[in-house]
Amino acid sequence: MDAVKYLISSVDPVGKDSDVPDGAAVLKEMFSRPEVFVDRVPINLPTLNERRARRGRLAGVLAVAAAAVATGVLLTMNLGPVGNVPAPATSSTATAPAPSAAPTAATLPALAPSPTAAPEPSASAEPTTSVPAAASWQTYTSADGRISFDYPVDWKVLPKPANPEYPAVDLDVEDSSGKRIASLHYGASGGIGGACAAPVPYQVLDSVELPLPYNASASDVIAPRYAYRVLVEADRVIASYGITSSPAGKDGKACMFYNVVSGPAESPLYSFADNFQVSAGDAPGTNSKLFSSLNEARDYMLSTEYINAKKMLVSLRIRSGQ
Repeated sequence: MDAVKYLISSVDPVGKDSDVPDGAAVLKEMFSRPEVFVDRVPINLPTLNERRARRGRLAGVLAVAAAAVATGVLLTMNLGPVGNVPAPATSSTATAPAPSAAPTAATLPALAPSPTAAPEPSASAEPTTSVPAAASWQTYTSADGRISFDYPVDWKVLPKPANPEYPAVDLDVEDSSGKRIASLHYGASGGIGGACAAPVPYQVLDSVELPLPYNASASDVIAPRYAYRVLVEADRVIASYGITSSPAGKDGKACMFYNVVSGPAESPLYSFADNFQVSAGDAPGTNSKLFSSLNEARDYMLSTEYINAKKMLVSLRIRSGQ
């Protein structure tokens, strides 16, 4: 058995290990009990392949460590202390907060005369679900060709009697039931006025900027747009839609607003709206819309009447200078 022991020890790549059983004793035990012979060594005796693998892993670890040390030296020589190198970006599974949805409708700016006026509230996004507009439409064109717009075929355009002192296009538009939906005035006109009561909460619920002529040099003016706005009183909400270049509101409050555009010289003021002037405290019958709550005023935007009225007002086309 000395020869066998010599052969085993001569091929051992790791060397003597006090924790490993004597190979000669193990072989003797294996051959002395052939009835339980298995073609493997006891579990606590590493095989030659396992020893070689362990030695290979050790060599790999040493090589990596050496490379890391070399890299650290290079970084120290060329880039300064390793601690100054920015930490690598890490990924996160947390969901980033979604950006606020930007309103699709334009926002009416702050009231110009006051440098401390806060921006007007943003118009909320248009309802995503609504009834469709009327299927059939026709076009109205004024006798002088300056004014045109589209309206449902079952609605009526009713021109008003001409006023020699103020030559203009004046008309009402009624729906099929005879309800007045909007009035239009374009031409010579007087000024505007009106007393202002105590301000109440004010909001813009819908707004779309329009390519209409206007006097950009006029005071307190913004680019023309269609707007649906409300004054929120204690027991009701006053709502009105129309085209306007007149902002309103300060710090989210207003006492009145105008559905009027500061126009070119041929029409210093013009309007296409359900009501020319809207004021807090207006009595019923002034053509503004009265609702019991702000939610009810918003729900009106889903109605057939509102959808058709908005489409009609937004279609307004003005050929100034003719």
